[in-house]
Amino acid sequence: MKKQLVFILMSLLFVVGAYAQRMVTVQGVVTDATFKEPVIGANIVVKGTTLGTICDVDGKYVLENVPADGTLVFSFIGMKTVEVKVDGKTTVNVELSDDVQKLEDVVVIGYGTSKAKDLTAPISVVKSDQIASQATTSPMSALQGKVPGMNVVSSGAPGSGPKVTIRGLGSFGDTSPLYVVDGMFYDNINFLNNSDIQEISVLKDASAAAIYGVRAANGVVIITTKKGKRNTKARITYNGYVGVQTATNVLDMANSHEYATLVLEANRQAYEPLVKASIEKFGGDYDSLTFGADTDWYDELLRPALMTNHGVDIAGGSEKATYAVGVNYLYQNGIMDTRNSYNRLNFRANFDFEATDWLKVGSNIVISNSEQYNAENSAWLAAYNMPSLIPVYDYSRSDDEAFPEKFASPQQIGLTNNFSNPVAIAKYNNNSLNENFQVMANFFAELNLIPNKLKFKTSYSQDFSLIRGRVYVQPYLVSSLQQNSESRLTKTDTNYYNYIWDNTLTYTDSWGSHNLNVLLGQSARQEQMRKLEGKATNVPGDYDEYLYLTQGNATGREVSDDGSCYRGLSYFARASYDYAGKYLLSLTMRADGSSKYQNKWGYFPSVGAAWVMSDEDFFKKQEVIDYMKVRASWGQLGNDHVSASDGFASIVTGTSASGVFGNTTLPGFQNTSYFSWLGWEKVEEFNVGVNFAVLDSRLNVDVDYYNRMTKNAVISTTLPFSTQTLAGNNGEIENSGVDIQLNWSDKIGKDFSYYAGVNLSTLRNRVKSLNGAPYIYGGSAESRTINLVGEEMQSYYGYKVLGVYQNQAQIDADPIAKANGLEPGDFIYEDINNDQVIDDKDRQILGSNIPRLTYSFNLGFQYKNLEFSLSTFGQAGNEIYNRKRAVRYTQANFNFDKDFYDNRWTGEGSTNTYPSAKGMLKAWNNSHTNSFFVEKGNFFRIQNIMLAYNFRNIRMGGYTLPGVKLSLTADRPFTYFTSNGFTPEISQNFGWDEGVYPLAATYTFGLTIDF
Repeated sequence: MKKQLVFILMSLLFVVGAYAQRMVTVQGVVTDATFKEPVIGANIVVKGTTLGTICDVDGKYVLENVPADGTLVFSFIGMKTVEVKVDGKTTVNVELSDDVQKLEDVVVIGYGTSKAKDLTAPISVVKSDQIASQATTSPMSALQGKVPGMNVVSSGAPGSGPKVTIRGLGSFGDTSPLYVVDGMFYDNINFLNNSDIQEISVLKDASAAAIYGVRAANGVVIITTKKGKRNTKARITYNGYVGVQTATNVLDMANSHEYATLVLEANRQAYEPLVKASIEKFGGDYDSLTFGADTDWYDELLRPALMTNHGVDIAGGSEKATYAVGVNYLYQNGIMDTRNSYNRLNFRANFDFEATDWLKVGSNIVISNSEQYNAENSAWLAAYNMPSLIPVYDYSRSDDEAFPEKFASPQQIGLTNNFSNPVAIAKYNNNSLNENFQVMANFFAELNLIPNKLKFKTSYSQDFSLIRGRVYVQPYLVSSLQQNSESRLTKTDTNYYNYIWDNTLTYTDSWGSHNLNVLLGQSARQEQMRKLEGKATNVPGDYDEYLYLTQGNATGREVSDDGSCYRGLSYFARASYDYAGKYLLSLTMRADGSSKYQNKWGYFPSVGAAWVMSDEDFFKKQEVIDYMKVRASWGQLGNDHVSASDGFASIVTGTSASGVFGNTTLPGFQNTSYFSWLGWEKVEEFNVGVNFAVLDSRLNVDVDYYNRMTKNAVISTTLPFSTQTLAGNNGEIENSGVDIQLNWSDKIGKDFSYYAGVNLSTLRNRVKSLNGAPYIYGGSAESRTINLVGEEMQSYYGYKVLGVYQNQAQIDADPIAKANGLEPGDFIYEDINNDQVIDDKDRQILGSNIPRLTYSFNLGFQYKNLEFSLSTFGQAGNEIYNRKRAVRYTQANFNFDKDFYDNRWTGEGSTNTYPSAKGMLKAWNNSHTNSFFVEKGNFFRIQNIMLAYNFRNIRMGGYTLPGVKLSLTADRPFTYFTSNGFTPEISQNFGWDEGVYPLAATYTFGLTIDF
């Protein structure tokens, strides 16, 4: 009996073992749960392995060697993942449903994540597909118009990053947000490629950003780079495009005939010799004012330019590990017709590994190597100022007159040292190079101390950046006023060594309807900079190999060095609680210590609360609103992007410092020292908002009102009885406004889906206090700005033009006109105090470059394999100071733009806005800041148009290519504005339009291949 029992047990074990090891071939169909259509390209993987396949055009799949007791994981982009146990079956059919639960999306927040429905603060999230579709060198440029409350001002120079502000300007110093890339702090993310990014979270208010304390006053942008997914076979993707950039809205200038007409109208006696000199030298006819030289300088400076990008990514994962690696190359040539370009090669690797049930480790590494040749931007202003009366080249000139190229000179026709050949400026200043090698590395270990409750994470991030700068100017001669007699070489090596070590302890628990998450953290950081600079002259420049300081003159060689090192230590805590998912509360506290300031510690608290009204029983009785949450938050932030101190020492001699002893005056010296210890600026912000969804959650609306007050703003004020200024924590600046975001998405039938969205943001910026001072000037004497309590920062300040004097009778009747010797065609200024005198007392606010309204609209659809998207962007309520026109006070006979020629005053009734040609040259009209030079900065732009077609499951012999996507894209193809310039986007200080590198439209052909 015992032998029989043993035999039976061993037989059973053998059968079970054989079953466990048995392999089967599984087949089936994957369909859409809504329309019952095949899901082409759905991914099927055996859980815990890399064994997998994809569905064909009929949604069918076949997978061999599947363990009979295994689990199949079915997934597809935009659909919920489904796991099915095999249990020996050979046929497994699955339906996948759309993953439309926006409220369940996981959002990256400071030192953690949260579900969108649990947020108490306004956080905007931008996914990778919204960034990758645009041809930009910086990911932040692709965000223009996509985040309400964020203003992105782009530049056209190759490799240049945009100027980014969040919810207004609150500082006279650096207003850029903090960028956090996989835990590491940065001042910009220009080193990242668009395709490197998985998602971007923008923390807009103080309660969301307070966890970053003293670095977060200007907002926080959190970037998560791409990672692999568990239980996914390796997916290899090529993504690239090639395109051309062309200048748009090129400013029309007066040609030679129009210029001669204007200067002769203004003062024939003074400018007739100039006109005749051009005709005598380069041909033409004086009687008809035709010219042999008629150069369009902008046309000579501009060209179409190539832009291309290519990348390969590999991502996947097993049961225990995920990985993502990639390489990307980008090249952008500049539209200025000289050497100016940008190229960047990036390598990226990300690995996460679950070593045990209680330990997870990982790393993320980005290596970026870039090379940027910078154009000489002064050529743009020179092209505006230079009349077209000379050609670009004059090959009749001897080597003693011009070398190495035979550029024509303004001096040949009698123009002075304020004029230069713009093309020569660009060509002879084209060897300004920045080489940047940057390594960002992050390593972490996460210990699961109590399963699903308590975990500890330590993370170390290191950033090393080496920037090698080189500026070489060769010897050249255009004229005695435009020359460089011996070569000059400047080399600069700047090294940055930054690290952050974060340690966090997170506790999560639930009991009944109560849910609690507590985070405790400590962070240590160091920011170190070392700079070494050398200069030499007479360096041969035939080849790059010669460009070393030792090749130049030993006499006069200069060397200098500089550096800084700041250290910080921080402690922070956050507690998030909710009851039944309806009542939400979040508390944050951060203490920051810094080696930078005398006052070492700052404390930054915040609180946020939310109520999900739609979960209340009384709310469920209505059928209009599907979801509704109201929020309120308050917090304080810091800004340490200000100097640690300011001051100077001076020695005064003369009568005031002398003494009289007997009858003798003895010279003396008065030693004066002024120094101030500065502290970080502090931002206090209040935010209220509402999120709701209607029409079966097809329409989602987010509305926020904020009031943001910067205290202890660092402002330089004039010292008593002195013209010297000293910076101090002297100001308060308020920014307030409303952010609105509306998103609609829907399906029509089984093949057509579409979406549309609108973003609106208002902004009111005001100086609230200047520590007792009524105002503080900015800008320059001829282009004045002012900071006035109750007005916007750096407002334009000058005289308001009421009109133009039309006739002599109007002149005779006006004491102001008679006293200043004015003529018809001159400006009429507003006499504010009616004292019959135009002086400083009549200056007033003329506008500001801060937009009061920004807006965007986007829409798109997908019909079967065809995709289309359109995005727009615009702004209103701001002004631009046209300093190109305003600098005429330095040289009366600068060139004129075509707009002035067409609209100038030519006699009574011709215009009441533009002065006459003669008036434009007079100091009364051009030597003071006035409203004629202040132009509307409003614009509307088609930001991006994309048309794409997807090919699925392309059979290539025995191999099936999962997908190929072809796309045509136009970036910035159309912009409407009324200001007189290349672009209304001005990133320069004060909003001055002076030497702005034009923005280009970019047209690309793109290709994406999934292997």
